Amino acid sequence: MSGPRQSSRGVPVDDFLQAIAEQLDKAQDSLALKARTGRPLTWALRDFKIALQVFVELDAASGQVLWRTAGPNESGASTVNLEFTTITKPMIEENSYSILDESDARPIESIGIAADLDDEDKLRLRRLGVRTVGQLRRLAPANERQQLDAIGELASIPVGKLEAALRASARPSVQGHETVRKGDQTFLRIRGANLHDGINTEVRLAGDPVEVVDARPNQLLVRPMEHHSSGQIEVMVGGERATGFFRVPPPAGAPLAAALGGAAPSAPAASGGNGATAHATGAAALSATGPGPHGPHGPHGPHGPQGGRA
Repeated sequence: MSGPRQSSRGVPVDDFLQAIAEQLDKAQDSLALKARTGRPLTWALRDFKIALQVFVELDAASGQVLWRTAGPNESGASTVNLEFTTITKPMIEENSYSILDESDARPIESIGIAADLDDEDKLRLRRLGVRTVGQLRRLAPANERQQLDAIGELASIPVGKLEAALRASARPSVQGHETVRKGDQTFLRIRGANLHDGINTEVRLAGDPVEVVDARPNQLLVRPMEHHSSGQIEVMVGGERATGFFRVPPPAGAPLAAALGGAAPSAPAASGGNGATAHATGAAALSATGPGPHGPHGPHGPHGPQGGRA
């Protein structure tokens, strides 16, 4: 049967092109990362064309031009040619966004719940080139209302959601930690976002205030106390609180007792003839075989006056 199929919905032209651009951006970013590692590029994208058989429609309600792909045996479709050209390594390095240089590389999804952004909102932001929190804050500064209104209209996202997203993006966030050893000193490096506002940052480990040795927006270096082995991280910045969990492993070559956080384990129990159990370690275990009170010939030994009783 020929003729257009009315049951299939068309796709807005800009959505179609933006979807292709988004996937090409990902490929471009991957090539940029490869170039930064010093690995030579072993392949190139040569010029090619894609011919699409589509029906062009107009949605009168929204004013959008829609494309609907032609199905088998459908006639009357228009041919749309998309042409892609080769890009070179210098072009990639000059024009590619690098996540390594991002001040706040958290994905938009990390603030989606707090900002009340649904999947469609996040998709619209990605199509504007906004994939990280840092990009959102640069695109829509909180103190520029007119720019925020323009972005909301362009992306079809309510301004209230954008404002909520900006508020969520400014809150401190703990994303990880690592132990740093310098000589006989142990430090904890806390990674995250908005961890320092240039004025004051307070940190607690397992409920105890600790010294902040170095503070930067994306990381803190703190000095844990000797008894800190694991527990909750609390960071207070500008009245906002962020939490996480930490664990400080024992130093390499530390005694087993220190690694376990307790006393050295006892030696196997030695039972005397009267059923009593004596725990001994080291030299004390050797004395049990000598002429002491629990030795073979001592008063409590098996051959002593009190030995051998049931």
